[in-house]
Amino acid sequence: MTPQSAQSYAGLPDDVADGYIVIGQLGRAFGVRGEVFVNLHTDSPERFLDLGTVYLGPEATPITLLSARPHKEGVVVRLEGYEDRTAVEALRGQALQIPRSDLPDLPEGENYVFDLLGLRVVAVDGEELGEISEILFTGANEVFLVNGPRGELLIPYISDVIASEDLAAGMITVHRFPGLLD
Repeated sequence: MTPQSAQSYAGLPDDVADGYIVIGQLGRAFGVRGEVFVNLHTDSPERFLDLGTVYLGPEATPITLLSARPHKEGVVVRLEGYEDRTAVEALRGQALQIPRSDLPDLPEGENYVFDLLGLRVVAVDGEELGEISEILFTGANEVFLVNGPRGELLIPYISDVIASEDLAAGMITVHRFPGLLD
């Protein structure tokens, strides 16, 4: 799984266009020359350095990315047509998107976080445990927050617990583990 820079990941802004994925969310204006801080939704901030175009809002309005530079836990960008602080403040909270088709292929056994959210989780004996509603990044491993008939369950995303993953079927199967499901 490609982790996000946040401690947990529970989904994306509502204004995402179909067929697009969010790589960042516009934050506060940065200075007075139209730069804006981007809160990352990617573990590859260098992705911004190679982009020429990003897309905003549910209509995926294209906008030229004039410059990008890493800054602390995010990236500072300048967008064509937004030349001052007031102009970029009007964009605050909007999602920066790219077409899903532009995503690089991942190595075997790795998944994008957003592909796992909403997956059904079942035990190897067929018991329905619920759906993944959030992914927590603990430092040691990721943990799925699963909401279902038993309430909230925390399922570690490790090979000892995960029996199988079938993204096409929208399902993850987990082993019964002492203290985990019993």
